[in-house]
Amino acid sequence: MRTAARGIAGLLLVSVLGLAGPPISPARAFDERGAHIVVDAATGRILAANKPNHPRYPASLTKMMTVLMLFRALESGAITPQTPIPMSANAAAANPVKLGLAPGDSITVAEAIPALIARSANDVAVAVAEFLGGTEDAFAEDMTRVARVELGMSRTTFRNASGLPDDAHVTTARDMARLARTLWRDYAAQFGAFGTTVFHFRGGALPTYNPLLASYAGADGLKTGFTCAAGYNLAGTAQRNGHRVIAIVLGAGTSMERNTTITTLMDRGFDRIAALEDFATETNPAPLGLAALPTLDALRAPRPLRDHAAPDVEGCGGVYAGGWAINLGSTGSLSKARWMANQAAERYGGKALTVPVGTGGMVKHNAYVAALSAGQARSICAQRQRSGEYCVVRSPRMMWASQAAVQRLRRSMQ
Repeated sequence: MRTAARGIAGLLLVSVLGLAGPPISPARAFDERGAHIVVDAATGRILAANKPNHPRYPASLTKMMTVLMLFRALESGAITPQTPIPMSANAAAANPVKLGLAPGDSITVAEAIPALIARSANDVAVAVAEFLGGTEDAFAEDMTRVARVELGMSRTTFRNASGLPDDAHVTTARDMARLARTLWRDYAAQFGAFGTTVFHFRGGALPTYNPLLASYAGADGLKTGFTCAAGYNLAGTAQRNGHRVIAIVLGAGTSMERNTTITTLMDRGFDRIAALEDFATETNPAPLGLAALPTLDALRAPRPLRDHAAPDVEGCGGVYAGGWAINLGSTGSLSKARWMANQAAERYGGKALTVPVGTGGMVKHNAYVAALSAGQARSICAQRQRSGEYCVVRSPRMMWASQAAVQRLRRSMQ
């Protein structure tokens, strides 16, 4: 019985690396940047993982750490929920998404927390950083220190409070899982904020950007994130039958892929917990169960890795998610190109995308719809051409070549 148990334990350790069951294959987004992990929240045991220690851009998952810093300040008594956070001109000038508060305005701590979580407000993130740290740079240094020294997030470096693009602003799926688990375990009284579905602010009702809260039974947090460089990120948690899982998805090619991947991971996580509980009961007196699986701590010393993916792309209108594409034409206006791509994507399906070409004052922006099949792309272009509209079919090979050209252009300008 003990020999059989050890054999099954070995299989469990292999399966946690993603070899058991159908693989989850994130779409490519410039580079192969998909990574994920799902853990049992109570024990930190890893239920499934793919590239959990590979450096990735966190995007707005960063704001989970910004909120943790607010929780710490509340816990210490340095601030209260009613403490006003002033909005500086620098904070008000932050790139969208944001609440749009004017310089000289303020927001309370109690308002700032759901604004960061549900609405991912970059202006609020900067204001919090300046309020707690004096400057955003100093606050980011403190975030990094707390993350590495106190939370064990050994591969994380924060350069700002929002997650907006910065070459050195990186994390891993494993580190984000540690952060999410800390928020749930150590800040239980405040954790409910991560389940905010509607942020009520000054007479308005602003819905959350997190689709998991409405689409997955038992979900009650945490945070979404997106930049062109990062792809689509999501940290999620849910509880069922007395168990809680935490899942992190980084670098998905589309929002749909992100949501599908994390729900699949969470389903597998709950199924694996149930299976391991049954196994532990049936193999008495040598129960293994969750104890057979490695913990987040076991991933502290990963093998050396190559450099992480290239930084954000100037003028990027989305992330190429693979598949065939159609080129709808080019324009000197990025907003017009995005409008063209979005209108066509709504009409035909697929994913809107814009790609810059040229340098200096000669930059134009190509409008595309990608993530199509070859048949869809040819049929759509034939239809548009019959109507006198511009349309050119582009194969995946041609699209990857154009994305590589954009990256080379960006690097040559640094």
